[in-house]
Amino acid sequence: MTLAGPDVAPAYAPPRGRIARLFAEPNAIWMREMRQSARLGRTPWILFTLTLTLALVMCSVGGVAAAEDSTPANIGSGLFQAFFSIAYFVVAIVGPAVAANGIASEREGRTWEAVLLAGLTPQEIARGKFLAAYTTIALYIVTLAPVGALSFLFGGVTAWEVALAFAILFVLAALSVAFGLAVSSLMSSLRPAIVVTLILAIVVAPSLYTSFGVGCSIAAHGQWPEVPEAFPIWLPLAYERVPFDGMYAALLVGLPLVLLGVPGWFLYEATIANLSAESDDRSTGLKRWFAVATPLLAAACTVPGAIATTDDGRMAGTLTGVTAFAVYASFASLLFAFEMPGPSRRVRVHWLRTGAGAVRRFFGPGLMKAQVLVALLGLLGTCAVALVNGVILEALGGSKKDTALQQIFVYTAYTALFLLFVVGLTAWLRARGSTPWVSRLVTLAVVVLGAAVPWVIAAIGGAFSHSFDKEWLLIGAPSPVFAFVMVGWLDRSDPGSLPIIGAGLACAMAWGFFGFVFLALGARACTKAVRAHQLAIAHAEAALDAEDRAAEAQAGSPDAPPLGAPEAATASP
Repeated sequence: MTLAGPDVAPAYAPPRGRIARLFAEPNAIWMREMRQSARLGRTPWILFTLTLTLALVMCSVGGVAAAEDSTPANIGSGLFQAFFSIAYFVVAIVGPAVAANGIASEREGRTWEAVLLAGLTPQEIARGKFLAAYTTIALYIVTLAPVGALSFLFGGVTAWEVALAFAILFVLAALSVAFGLAVSSLMSSLRPAIVVTLILAIVVAPSLYTSFGVGCSIAAHGQWPEVPEAFPIWLPLAYERVPFDGMYAALLVGLPLVLLGVPGWFLYEATIANLSAESDDRSTGLKRWFAVATPLLAAACTVPGAIATTDDGRMAGTLTGVTAFAVYASFASLLFAFEMPGPSRRVRVHWLRTGAGAVRRFFGPGLMKAQVLVALLGLLGTCAVALVNGVILEALGGSKKDTALQQIFVYTAYTALFLLFVVGLTAWLRARGSTPWVSRLVTLAVVVLGAAVPWVIAAIGGAFSHSFDKEWLLIGAPSPVFAFVMVGWLDRSDPGSLPIIGAGLACAMAWGFFGFVFLALGARACTKAVRAHQLAIAHAEAALDAEDRAAEAQAGSPDAPPLGAPEAATASP
């Protein structure tokens, strides 16, 4: 035993910070998953087969390009696009499938209860499963790295562009793993989790590849001629070739961070909510995400109208941003349909013990609090997108800016008021006792019918009257699609005498009024449900207290026999 003086540091100091804890006290779920993977003998063969297959594909692409008398730079550029396109689909399809095996296998193997009894929180479980799946996918990417470096040897792309492409691939791998975990946390069996995850990945991956790859490359080429047109892997090339300025920072740094960070954070919070019990606080994380993500997405939705150079382009970009933000707010309203009318007793006791304030309680469980938050931020965000782009149009617009401003106003008014109706209808249906999925399906059915039925009636009426005059357009005013008719009507040189704008705005106000009424009815139903629940708890507690007092009175009586003692036997005559 050695004695340490006052200047000698202690033998052990507890680690501080998440990075230190990650190395000193790694996640238990992560370590268990890695040990299980290390025992599998098929992992090296899977990596070998994948690397060999991709190397043969790259050689085939290079051979075809060389046979066409292409320059080495063109061959290198083609190999770059081919490799990272294949790697994207590997990550986008294999990543969710690997992650889907995490939580569903615990439940199917009946080890989920053991994980909970170990004292791990849903946050720790979600992080452990994510790290385990992400480590596996990262191992695939690292194994394929030498094959991806072949494009750099031929030329056409620089080493920094290849490195940036790999960095983006790692980020997309994290997003795909988070998606697989979110789907897996909803399932109780392994096979449905893998099947549903693969189906969604196979549908979503090509759509994102086409829209954000080929489609955005065309738009990027129009903004920066240095970016090649119609090349799906364009973002790493843009980082290297585009000169740095304000537009670079906004479109190539800020916008990708929002489009990747917001879905990733949502998937993480959704996984935690799905892993939590019904009586736990499943709302605070998702509401915190919504409160932070909404301003960021509103700012992102102003980009299409802000970067346009013509009045018509600014108007079309603004309408696109308003529509995208309204769809996002509607999705949030359907998402929060899982909320209960009020917080559970367990959550209220936790609030009381921790001294939770008004803000924390507002972000806690509660159906109407969530829907009011969605309605408030949704309306503010929709109007903010239109207002910012309207100010830009007013300052930089040309001869058609007055018409474009009117079009933005009528479209935004109809969209915002119909959004209020969607939020109110969802809240009312859920408050009446419907299950979350029933509330969502009924709301979607009402939206679809409200959009289609007026036009069907107009078409039938015009067919029977053998007249398809413009007066039949007024019948379609209750449809939210009528907002596009209003925009086109304002663009006419001779609008005529039909009250198209007045009818559309009147129907929009009616939708908004019904939405407000539904919100009020939903709040009333939630108040009744919470009051009835609290009254039932009070009656149960009163009955238990009465039983306890009766037992204490019986125990304190001198003539009463001791509790649990057998009654004295009476002597027979």
